[in-house]
Amino acid sequence: MRLTTPITGIRKRRLGRTGLLVSELGFGAAHVGTVDEGEQALFRAFSLGINFVETGRLYGDSEYLIGRALRRLGEGAPPPVYVASKTLKRTRDGALNELERSLAHLGLESVDIYQLNDVDGESWDQVMASGGALEGLQEAREQVLIRFIGITSHSADVLRRAVESDRFDTIEVKYSPFNREGEAVIRLAHSRDIGVIGMKPFGGFGMLGSLKTSPAGHALDVGTLLRYALSNRYLSVTIPGMRFVREVEENVAVAVSHQPMTPGQKARVRERAETFVAVGSAIS
Repeated sequence: MRLTTPITGIRKRRLGRTGLLVSELGFGAAHVGTVDEGEQALFRAFSLGINFVETGRLYGDSEYLIGRALRRLGEGAPPPVYVASKTLKRTRDGALNELERSLAHLGLESVDIYQLNDVDGESWDQVMASGGALEGLQEAREQVLIRFIGITSHSADVLRRAVESDRFDTIEVKYSPFNREGEAVIRLAHSRDIGVIGMKPFGGFGMLGSLKTSPAGHALDVGTLLRYALSNRYLSVTIPGMRFVREVEENVAVAVSHQPMTPGQKARVRERAETFVAVGSAIS
């Protein structure tokens, strides 16, 4: 579907205690392309009503391209776009140095959400300790260099500990019919008024290609998987990775037109995902 500008139909959700009203479809900027290609995709997304973008220090030119797209968008005085970035550093000084670089690349004086990235069981104690990365982000928040503090992890247990610590405003968790281990912590975070960012709605890098070439996965297309994620009312925002303008337009079209799946529809999607994984495991 070819979309025209502007589109105002993307629904918004409250990002927990941050109070930010974010489009339920966000832009995952891990794999933005070349300077021209990436800026065009980001600008198109913002123009079509996506007002949340998530990036990180490890994603090449992503922060720089977001900054370019935001400055271009600013010429028309649009509604705000909320920016989240993140660091892999585990110490106070490391996190503050990374934040300084992020602000410079983005061209911003303050970033809305800064996250401790990919924290696992081993690094949890380090980031939470005196002199750890969380301490650095708390100082940055006091200096208004960031507004809110988040955490991302591939471990549901780490995210549960983060929620129970009550020291984070947002969590970022894998959520798709292939990644369901985070469902309990998503509900817990929602009950504590912590914003939930859902990553990898298509199952992770390369999954869509595998689905297209498998008889067991052909029914699990982009629209179905994105609709599945958007149907979880406990997610504040879902951030599929996007690279091209056509991907932005396809995803926005789904977000604008979708109706939440019924429990029965979601169950069928999960069954198809389980079948696909089982077939793939048997082949390997």
